[in-house]
Amino acid sequence: MSDTAPYVLMVEDTQSVALLYKSYLTPLELDVQVVGHGAEALIEVNKRQPDLVLLDLRLPDMEGMRVLKSIKASHPEVPIVVMTAHGSIETAVEAMRLGAVDFLVKPCEADSLRVLVNNILRSYRQQAMTEGAGARYQGFVGRSENMQHVYRTIDSASNSKASIFITGESGTGKEVCAEAIHAASKRSTKPFIAINCAAIPKDLIESELFGHIKGAFTGAATDRQGAAELADGGTLFLDEICEMDLDLQTKLLRFIQTGSFQKVGSSHLHTVDVRFVCATNRDPWLEVTEGRFREDLYYRLYVIPLHLPPLRERDGDVIDIAYSLLAFMAREEEKEFIQFTQQVIELFKRYPWPGNVRQLQNVIRHAVVLYQGQEITIPMLPPQLQQFVESEGSSNTTDAPSAHIEPLWVTEKKAIEHAIEKFEGNVNKAATSLEVNPSTLYRKIKQWQSMKHE
Repeated sequence: MSDTAPYVLMVEDTQSVALLYKSYLTPLELDVQVVGHGAEALIEVNKRQPDLVLLDLRLPDMEGMRVLKSIKASHPEVPIVVMTAHGSIETAVEAMRLGAVDFLVKPCEADSLRVLVNNILRSYRQQAMTEGAGARYQGFVGRSENMQHVYRTIDSASNSKASIFITGESGTGKEVCAEAIHAASKRSTKPFIAINCAAIPKDLIESELFGHIKGAFTGAATDRQGAAELADGGTLFLDEICEMDLDLQTKLLRFIQTGSFQKVGSSHLHTVDVRFVCATNRDPWLEVTEGRFREDLYYRLYVIPLHLPPLRERDGDVIDIAYSLLAFMAREEEKEFIQFTQQVIELFKRYPWPGNVRQLQNVIRHAVVLYQGQEITIPMLPPQLQQFVESEGSSNTTDAPSAHIEPLWVTEKKAIEHAIEKFEGNVNKAATSLEVNPSTLYRKIKQWQSMKHE
């Protein structure tokens, strides 16, 4: 990419939709050009190489897949995001197998589009995805209301120097969140250095954080830079901060207050400029009240709190994440998998995911590595999910369809329609009775309407 505004080519034949999506991207200060036909897109790509292509798969003159193949053949380095209607996710996954970096389900929210476009443009600028477009799986996937709040917080806080304290269960993506904060900040061209306070032995963590000089202790054969020095100008991420020893917490507090530190074995002060992001899967205030975490350090770090919701509270994101992971892992393992059976999809929605996104990654990796085919079926899943099916009292652990089980979205649709009818069309009152945000109902209604027109 050049130093000028990134050039985005949007291939969308419905003018009103194109104008709406273009307006969504206005805050990113991009050079967005819109064309309505596949042939026009191919001409424009050859005239001026875009930094990103947003490609609708339904075009009036040619199939979107054909446009995708042509662009990837002539300009393989150009990232392409495909846009598809609800209900055509399998097609989008096939597009990712052909080289698309990600997909958006239409109609999409403004925040979803902005975050995805911004992340991809930054990632390619930093050459973070040179190992393949599939690396996108390491970023956030999901459009639930809870995650929209996370995205907005990142956008708002990224350019501040204020410390951010991330909380959330294990496996919710706290390091991914820290990387996203760094990528969205003005420090994105500087280092992002992560240190896991729980994974390093107590007697070595000070050296890992601040570095040491030769001879400082047995085995210190040379001078060594620590994470604080390596992160100068960038972001220092302290994962599992509540595991840090109290004595080291005192030195960390002094470092945060002054920006200066001493290497182990040295009396010389080093001064750096770092932005602090930390994370824990514990309740940090409980750690303070029980004497395991310094209260003054807590107030220094807990400036902008950011809570990552568990997967079970992300309103259907599990399926979007699962498809994104499947596309990446199938390509990485050179397998033909492109979809899940409906029974697997329903199981994924019901399962509580105690290990969150990390557990979902392991489940899909297990199936992709050990089996062959195009569909992931229930017998391909690891034992814990099979046991969950059995514990539900199901006598059928195969993928044979059941005439007595209604798809979850149909049951949800009936409940929402009943609530709206009860309150004579008042969506806000219906949302209150269902204990959800009104925007959630409006989004679901919009999705169902779009399904009718497919």
